[in-house]
Amino acid sequence: MTFLERQPDMGRRGGSNDVSSAVWEKLWKLDCPNKVKHFLWRLTHNSHPLRCNLARRGMKIDTICPICRKDEDGGHLFFKCKYAKTVWRDLCLEHERDTLAPLLSPWDVTSTILQLKGSKPVRVVILMWFLWSERNAVRENGHGRSAEILVRSIRIYSEEIIRESTRQGQARERRTDKWHRPPAGVLKLNCDASYKAAERSGSWGFVIRDNDGDVVMTGRGRINHLLSPFQAEVIACLQGIQTALNLGIGKLILETDALLIKQALASTEVCDRPEEGLVNELKFLVSTNLFISSVYSGVEIVIGWPMSWLLWGMIV
Repeated sequence: MTFLERQPDMGRRGGSNDVSSAVWEKLWKLDCPNKVKHFLWRLTHNSHPLRCNLARRGMKIDTICPICRKDEDGGHLFFKCKYAKTVWRDLCLEHERDTLAPLLSPWDVTSTILQLKGSKPVRVVILMWFLWSERNAVRENGHGRSAEILVRSIRIYSEEIIRESTRQGQARERRTDKWHRPPAGVLKLNCDASYKAAERSGSWGFVIRDNDGDVVMTGRGRINHLLSPFQAEVIACLQGIQTALNLGIGKLILETDALLIKQALASTEVCDRPEEGLVNELKFLVSTNLFISSVYSGVEIVIGWPMSWLLWGMIV
């Protein structure tokens, strides 16, 4: 197989074809450095100065691969060279290599890579980028790194890229998780807690805000001898609700990101956890003192007011 021919029209400049547009969009949205995406873009156009490409364009040049001494085209360099095969195998991507190696055009290679699941497209493209960089180093210096060292470098670099991409994605999710105001005449209580397992300690905090987002009251504190993160979350809610009671607040929405709090407040069964006493106290305060609607992750959980629960008919 010679990885030589460009895919006619479809892959040239993005084009108007729906299929090609989708491929280009996926390519430029890959979570990897721009230099790696540019490498893949050039590979898709078959514009890398591979020796067989240069010879086909009229340049009088030796077409032998500088690594394994066979004709150097894209299919050989990236998939069939013994050195490349070792790298693919040691990175546990042999199945992906077997899928890509028989393809006859760079466009098909790129399209297939972008259809892989999870982090595989990034891992595969980074591997191929490293192979191309190593080939250039061998051409310039006459020698390169062993496959073992290259595999280690690819693995470290890939993990760093994927970890950073995950961190940025989580940060974007946190930024889009907006606070939603309560209805007029109602206050919202947001509670949260932290837990240090090694020290069996943590902290709690809450903020009460009105319909305009203005802060009515805040509170925070440390907790020692904690049993679990759940206990810390319960204490945070108790502190916030008790403060609201002391302030004479009559209409309140309790909002927490702790799923277990939501489940405990919604359950009619007796809590059999070690935190049973605190959970029962929280349920008692919620059910006998305040007009409270409890929400979790934007979904309202109706628990009942003493006399029936408020349904605000809104997303909070």
